[in-house]
Amino acid sequence: MKMQLFQIPEAVIFDYPIRKLGVLEDFLFLDIETTGLSPANAQIYMIGALSYAEKSGWMLRQWFADSLSAEEECLRSFFDFAKDFRILIHYNGDSFDLPFLSRCASQYGMGCPLDEIQSLDLYRAVRPFRRLLGTERMNQKRMEEFLSISRTDRFSGAELISVYEHWLVTPETALLQQLLLHNEEDIMNLPQLLSLLSYRDFFQSAPQELSVSVDETALLLHFHTDSRIPVSVRQLLEAAGFQAELSLKDNALSLRIPLFHGTLRHYFTNYRDYYYLPLEKKAIHKSLAEFVDRSAKVRAKAEHACVPAEGLFMPLLCEAPAEATLFRENPRGRPYLRLTQDLLENTAPGFWLNYTGAALSELGFCSNDGKAQK
Repeated sequence: MKMQLFQIPEAVIFDYPIRKLGVLEDFLFLDIETTGLSPANAQIYMIGALSYAEKSGWMLRQWFADSLSAEEECLRSFFDFAKDFRILIHYNGDSFDLPFLSRCASQYGMGCPLDEIQSLDLYRAVRPFRRLLGTERMNQKRMEEFLSISRTDRFSGAELISVYEHWLVTPETALLQQLLLHNEEDIMNLPQLLSLLSYRDFFQSAPQELSVSVDETALLLHFHTDSRIPVSVRQLLEAAGFQAELSLKDNALSLRIPLFHGTLRHYFTNYRDYYYLPLEKKAIHKSLAEFVDRSAKVRAKAEHACVPAEGLFMPLLCEAPAEATLFRENPRGRPYLRLTQDLLENTAPGFWLNYTGAALSELGFCSNDGKAQK
């Protein structure tokens, strides 16, 4: 038989404006406990759900299989309860909990109403920001530590499999409490984990009051948005040869992009119209080459048809301003713009907005249209 337990939580903590997602009655916070990773050789022994009703407030429900044969009864009872909710909220449920529930249901010849309900997987929402958050592991407990969410339970789901198996043989209250506590804290911490969505929201928000400046070694971009993040982060990031230091604090972002200091070259696209003078190591247009002795000139190749320039250069990440001169280390290298006061002060603001969006896109946080990746 199944064992169904009800509990009114002392408090449900939100650090995120959940009403942006819907009304409280729409949400079902969900977590399951299983005896393994695959329904082919494992089963669900507990389903936990947190929900809100206007009359009764918040309620934590737990369906517990007190025998190996009670899984079907737990599923039917839970599905009957869950079928009318509009949004499921969970951590890594898209990859584990929901497919497991669906496959278990099919084994008993029943449909899974959760398949028709909108899913919000907090793990999938925060995964694109792994490097920014500075963590290799992104399981629920690690994210709770990142947000300083406290937890009494110290067991992993895998460790509790043997506890459940022991309870089936020796149904001691202490063992049952360990199992219930783990599932309870997995669920009760989900509302606090919603604040991880703030990182996604930040990069989906429009930049405001973008400022551009330069120090001796870097281009500095700074803006703020209407979204605020729960934990400040600062990381040196690199992708496809592009490097930048990104800092987030409260509702503000700072991006520090290293500059190239030295000599780059402007390469002519019509290099066939040029001759190269080996002794002088420079290229001249064919109209001028008519006056140079044949022994002192050769037809220019792409790498020869260029003009060197020295100074500070910024990597070009988006469409260049009109009539801008591009510089490279070699004919196929990344384009750069020479950093001048005129570029900083007189370039149309749209360029710097596009440039900022392109920089974040290079780092993997926004698509080319400036929207955060899903």
